[in-house]
Amino acid sequence: MKTRSFTATVPLVFTFIAAFIISGIAPSPAHALEDYKKNYLKGIELKEKGEYEAAVKSFDRALADRDIEKKKIRYYGMRYGEYFPHREKGISLYRLKRYRDAIAELEFTLKKFPSEETKKYLALARMEQANLGDQDLFKVVETPKELKKILTARAVNKYAVAVIIGNRDYKDRDIPPVTYAISDAKLFEKYLIKTFGVREGNIIFKTNATKGVFDNIFGTHETYKGLLYQYIKPGQSDIYVYYSGHGAPNIETKKGYIMPVDSNPGSIAIGGYSLDLLYGNLAKMKGRSVTVITDACFSGANVLKNASPVGIIVKNPLAASRGTTLINSSAGTEISSWYPEKGHGMFTYWFLRGLTGDADLNHDKEVTTMEMDNYLNDNIPYMVRKLYNGRKQTPSIKTVDMSRPLVEFK
Repeated sequence: MKTRSFTATVPLVFTFIAAFIISGIAPSPAHALEDYKKNYLKGIELKEKGEYEAAVKSFDRALADRDIEKKKIRYYGMRYGEYFPHREKGISLYRLKRYRDAIAELEFTLKKFPSEETKKYLALARMEQANLGDQDLFKVVETPKELKKILTARAVNKYAVAVIIGNRDYKDRDIPPVTYAISDAKLFEKYLIKTFGVREGNIIFKTNATKGVFDNIFGTHETYKGLLYQYIKPGQSDIYVYYSGHGAPNIETKKGYIMPVDSNPGSIAIGGYSLDLLYGNLAKMKGRSVTVITDACFSGANVLKNASPVGIIVKNPLAASRGTTLINSSAGTEISSWYPEKGHGMFTYWFLRGLTGDADLNHDKEVTTMEMDNYLNDNIPYMVRKLYNGRKQTPSIKTVDMSRPLVEFK
């Protein structure tokens, strides 16, 4: 029987050991590729779910894998690995309102691998950063000192009820965020409690509300008896509604719609919440008074593609009621602007500042709708024109009784 010689066996043993060491210690090209793909695709999954912070971390891990094994990833035909993580990370950073970081990632991508999506998000990030100027969005958290002077209501309004909605982050990636919507809503709630005298337990507060949330609160075409209706004492409740976010028109009918965060301006009649429906259902609730305040433009100027802004037509059953006051941040085809220096929407900033007593021109410790109308129109058009190169914004107050007090304070 033949025996294998030692000299023939040794090379085989060393080959086996070397292969074991390489496979166990040094990452193979396939393994590098697997790690890169795993982190990159996980980032995509997280981004699609709206978990942008986690997505950024996954893309960072993918980029680290790419840098370590760049040659091997290229060898396996993944040149897209060079740049796509930067693009997806840039989009995630944009959604997180980290515009400077987003711009850096997207500019890098555009130089190396230009695409329409990269160009779109780079343009959006640059626009948002331009609106902020030198302000860092994440440093604008302190309430302006002039808005901290929140006056106390003359009396608690026992049966008053309110809905506050701030819609900032839209699920459709083509719809820009409304940067200050949530901070506007939070500060407005403080004023409702202290200056309007609304009890905290009588306030329905929502952020990033979907169509289902609007239906649940205000009702549908079939029934007006939603959540808000359950709070109301007919004939005794003053109803307050505040909304900050996007609005859009139905181009065919010129009807105005509030935009829930899961809606799309292209199908707004299906996914939006109609102003006609809102006003109609509020009228059916038989409150003692209704005050609707919207920091939104309904022309579609910020959200419509390949279409001119539209001046909307509203069928309003509340308009003739003596107890109704409708306050909006802009008119016609105008845009509702931001006030980056103050960290709020332009309209909401001046409206709340008026409630600090600045709009009480005769110093009788109440602010009437006429006084507020004069105050807003003295300040907002001028400041918008100054900050935005001649842009127009004209706030409006509609009510049968302009002498009606909005607030009465001690």
